[in-house]
Amino acid sequence: MVPGYREVRQLGAGRTGRVFLATYQQTGAYVAIKYLNATLRRDTEFMDRYRADTHELVEIDDPNVVKLYEYVETQARAAIVMELVDGITLRTLLTEHRRISPEAALAVLKSTLLALGAAHERGVPHRDVKPDNILVQADGTAKLADFGVVVHAEEPGVPAGSPEYMAPELWTQGRAGPPADVYAAACVLFEAARGRPPYRAYKEGENGELDVPALRDEHLVEPVPVEVAPDTLRDLLRRGLAKDPALRYASARQFAAELEEDAVAAYGPDWEKRGRRHLAELATLLALRFPLARTDHAATAASRIRDRMPRVPRLPPHLWVAGATVVAVAISLMMSGGRLPPGPGAILMPPPETQSVQEPTPADATTPGPARSSAAPRRTTAGPTPAPPPRSASPPLPTARRSSAPVPVVHAAGIVQWSGTAGAIQVSAGGTGPVRLRISYTRRDGDAGAARTVRRESRTLRGRTAYTSTVAHDHGGVACGRRAYVGILVMTEPAASNGP
Repeated sequence: MVPGYREVRQLGAGRTGRVFLATYQQTGAYVAIKYLNATLRRDTEFMDRYRADTHELVEIDDPNVVKLYEYVETQARAAIVMELVDGITLRTLLTEHRRISPEAALAVLKSTLLALGAAHERGVPHRDVKPDNILVQADGTAKLADFGVVVHAEEPGVPAGSPEYMAPELWTQGRAGPPADVYAAACVLFEAARGRPPYRAYKEGENGELDVPALRDEHLVEPVPVEVAPDTLRDLLRRGLAKDPALRYASARQFAAELEEDAVAAYGPDWEKRGRRHLAELATLLALRFPLARTDHAATAASRIRDRMPRVPRLPPHLWVAGATVVAVAISLMMSGGRLPPGPGAILMPPPETQSVQEPTPADATTPGPARSSAAPRRTTAGPTPAPPPRSASPPLPTARRSSAPVPVVHAAGIVQWSGTAGAIQVSAGGTGPVRLRISYTRRDGDAGAARTVRRESRTLRGRTAYTSTVAHDHGGVACGRRAYVGILVMTEPAASNGP
């Protein structure tokens, strides 16, 4: 247990360690804590390097990088406290959907390359870029995680890393660095668009075990299989997967810049928006696997619904889906119920204008980081992070200057709570002028077909630069043994900057 944090539950475990959902006790902010496994802790070369890397990693504040808050080490354990990303890995998404559109693959790669660029500029290579370490959020944005956490292969003579994504120089010299990260990122682009890594080799039999020596040879000598990739990606893949590091892109940022040029030329200036929208749609279908999908509130609501509806098949609890400019959240109606208290500094809005209509649904949710903490043996920490505002009554909205304030820039909009019947929307703006919220409540009965809009309302926010607005709607009942999905979709005028 890391001092200052309360662990909620285990999120997962793998070759490098275990990850827990936790809260920072001073503020209640969610974080993820990863405990490195004993094999890594006994590797003195790895530990020396990783300690040095963490001093740089805690200083990186980039939207494409999973933020590292603290590294804590004792004789018994080593733990990384980091930003909780409420989303799924690209690996999970590809396992479920096999491949994604070229625009979506390019959007993921762009985020990954920008994350690598931020780390490389501080002298920290990733060393293990792969879909398992790329997290896709509900708004379609992606973040790169697990910098420097790489394990040695079980076979002798094989360097540390994941064989499907290892550059030729790693196989021959074990030399990790930015060029090897660029190569691995290009492998991810190929797999995202094609449905498999560029090189693969398996041992005979039905267990699907990798044939590592054969895979090594393919990375070293086989031509880049660009002919099976989408036409628009071939030039990027040909250079990104070059055998000679000197023939690859000079840096991750150069790769990202040329990706942008090629994407605009092939798909137009809105390519990234469409790519992120596609990612959001796919992530939405898996939102019950998000870390915050299982909460105490959802469990309580679920038990109340089960009391009212016996014999309904058990479903996973809380489904979050959100996105900005257009923000959406959905939840299985069987598992919904209960009202949410207003969030910090909540502004209770006047009765909204409402109407009924028809229209469908897509997807964000980012968790705030903890404020800086002290104590614990060997501890590397990030700089102070502002704590959430206190829970106090908000002053009444000013009315005298409603017409004089200019229309502000909307920096961000997001659905921060949604139980299926009630929730909260947060908006931050660059001025006190009016921001229009348009809210649609949707419902889809059964697992097929489109969602329909059952109610629409609008409201105007003004007089502040940060708002928390509560929403509520009763979607009605569900026949015994049937399933329905209810959602909320939010649009802002002006459009929010964090929209897809």
